[in-house]
Amino acid sequence: MSGASKVSIRPVPSATRAQIIAETHGLADKPLWRAQAVASSVGGQLIGDFAATDIATVADDVDDGTLYFAQGHIDAQAARAKGAAGIVTTQRVQGPHILVDETGEALSRLARASRNRARGTVMAILGFTGGAVADVLGRALKLASRGTSWTTETGQGLDLALCRMAADRSHALFGIDGVAAPEPLRPHLVILGRDTGREAGRRAAASVEAGGAAILPADHPDFARWRAAAMDAGAAVTGYGRRASADIRLLDGVVGPFGGTLLSVEIHGRPLCYTVADSADADATMAIIGAMRAAGASLGAAAMTLADDAFAGKASGGGASGGRAG
Repeated sequence: MSGASKVSIRPVPSATRAQIIAETHGLADKPLWRAQAVASSVGGQLIGDFAATDIATVADDVDDGTLYFAQGHIDAQAARAKGAAGIVTTQRVQGPHILVDETGEALSRLARASRNRARGTVMAILGFTGGAVADVLGRALKLASRGTSWTTETGQGLDLALCRMAADRSHALFGIDGVAAPEPLRPHLVILGRDTGREAGRRAAASVEAGGAAILPADHPDFARWRAAAMDAGAAVTGYGRRASADIRLLDGVVGPFGGTLLSVEIHGRPLCYTVADSADADATMAIIGAMRAAGASLGAAAMTLADDAFAGKASGGGASGGRAG
């Protein structure tokens, strides 16, 4: 069921990932964007200098060090009063700012620059109700990468989410439910759940970078359509589920005497066992295992995170409590 053998499912070399981890000690203290880089990316005129630690498009989200994309002069003043380090604006304002013709287009340009400078594995997840699967996968990646991975939501738009991505993250996980056009993300890895809509799944699968991978539900009626889209894009495909031909296939599950359920799966012909919460969605946990493998991340970290939910009482429908991993 997998794609052609010549296609790599480790889009970012392990040596590069190790270098990222080694270089990102004190990651939180590093600027997200410097003024000259922003001005060059958006094609604007720089007045003054700044170093930004976050991006915002709503004044209420501005904090000290934020780069703010203003909608007008009053809006810009409000952001400056809240501690904005710099302003992207269409008119001159007090303090460091970048003059552009249109702030929406400037945000899109900065998003493209952010994606182009990304050094780690960019991942997109879609079609898992409740956010629990993204939460577990995010925590597993964070554990495996010593904190250099990053998880975000795209409720305020994909462009803003991309702009907030630091260049030296080892993995970046984007939840793209509700994103009409995922193509600008150009993910190395797409993970689809069984609640994915037909067209949304096709577009997500087709957006994968060549040499990347797609983790798809083999039992879904649109699996063949999504598989074709991913393979046409040059990605390897891993199907998970209960179908005999699935690359990651559920064999059985046994309830443990002290809580949790021990799942036995076959992953590309090799056996694997791990413990999950009794209420966990077994298929969703296989998607997590498949994503970790395709991302070149530790399966042990995935198993530990799933087991932690099983024994710490964190199960919530999908096997973990929802939320955002930093």
